[in-house]
Amino acid sequence: MPKLDDFFNEIDTARVRRAKELSEIKRSFSQLAANDVYGIASKAVVVLAYANWEGFYNECVRAYLRFLAEKGGKVRDQNWMLLVSAFHADFESMRDRNHSLESRRAFVKNLESRIDCGFDAVDGRIVEARSNLDFARLSENYVLLNFDLSTMQKVRNRLDKELVGWRHAVAHGDSPDLTTMDVEAHINFASSLLILIADRFQYAMLARI
Repeated sequence: MPKLDDFFNEIDTARVRRAKELSEIKRSFSQLAANDVYGIASKAVVVLAYANWEGFYNECVRAYLRFLAEKGGKVRDQNWMLLVSAFHADFESMRDRNHSLESRRAFVKNLESRIDCGFDAVDGRIVEARSNLDFARLSENYVLLNFDLSTMQKVRNRLDKELVGWRHAVAHGDSPDLTTMDVEAHINFASSLLILIADRFQYAMLARI
């Protein structure tokens, strides 16, 4: 049985570390952004805020999957949809072989043994952010993780427009209109999302004890 406190502490420590970094970003860039003719400071805030959002989510995913692996058991008995992740390599093999009849036969033949796989077979990359943690990606991942998405519904528009949308525009060399961006509010929003994510993963761990 995994030590729940260790995993809770891992997530809490990661969140506090990122919250401190976000606080430092707010302190360092608030005044600069107010007098930034070319918007460089504002763009830096956008990129750094998103990096902490995606990075923390991925840290939680990895901690959660290690928790499940230590807890043991079969994926199909505890989280049926995570088989999508566990079978990722099999699906890729079928695609590489153009979903031929031969590849389908091989998949079904292997299914008898693969269906009883443990959580160590789960490919965590499938439920990570993959450089685009917008509401749609979060929804897809939550379905596979069997998580309740309701707590994220109220922030979906702001998440997509500001945290993700602005970051993507900057990353692709565009110049989003950041003249109305409030650095403090933007950083506070990112920090609040870290709490929502931490709570969801920790609650899922607690529910499995």
